[in-house]
Amino acid sequence: MNKGIASGSFELMLTDSMRVALDHAFADARECLEADGGMVPFSVLCTSDGFDVSEHPGETVDDVYASMKALVAREMPEAYVFSYDGFVEVVGGREEAIICEVARRGDEQATILAQPYTVSDGSYEFAPSFAYAGETPQLYPSGTRPIVSGLVALAAEREAAAKGDAANEVVEATVEVAE
Repeated sequence: MNKGIASGSFELMLTDSMRVALDHAFADARECLEADGGMVPFSVLCTSDGFDVSEHPGETVDDVYASMKALVAREMPEAYVFSYDGFVEVVGGREEAIICEVARRGDEQATILAQPYTVSDGSYEFAPSFAYAGETPQLYPSGTRPIVSGLVALAAEREAAAKGDAANEVVEATVEVAE
């Protein structure tokens, strides 16, 4: 996949579980490349039970994305990291890179992060850290809302029912939660 690394700095808001998943994805991808000389695209889902790692083999890019989208639609995790081998455009030209797409349920876009690397005589040299490489549509089904807003709406519905409110009006709210 062709992505470009942006110059300057960026701020990325991650929950603790998203940060753990992202760190794991980059570390696992580096290990796969060093051990096998390649990697199968994989995902790390942040779920209420912890983390779920799944591979997404495929003949084409569309097959891989279809596998990932099906998993996200089935599991509806809090967040996901989707990792694959690709390349980025940098000032000096094109470089191979580990690409990670990260998104939280309800986000409009997934953030693309890249860690460039070079290979010389079978030895891998990775950039010291990852860099921002842009945004892409997230892989949740359209209309997916954040878990927190769904919980707030459910709590409001239960409260209204408990009060015996004749209209049983449901109050919807979106709440930003920084973990």
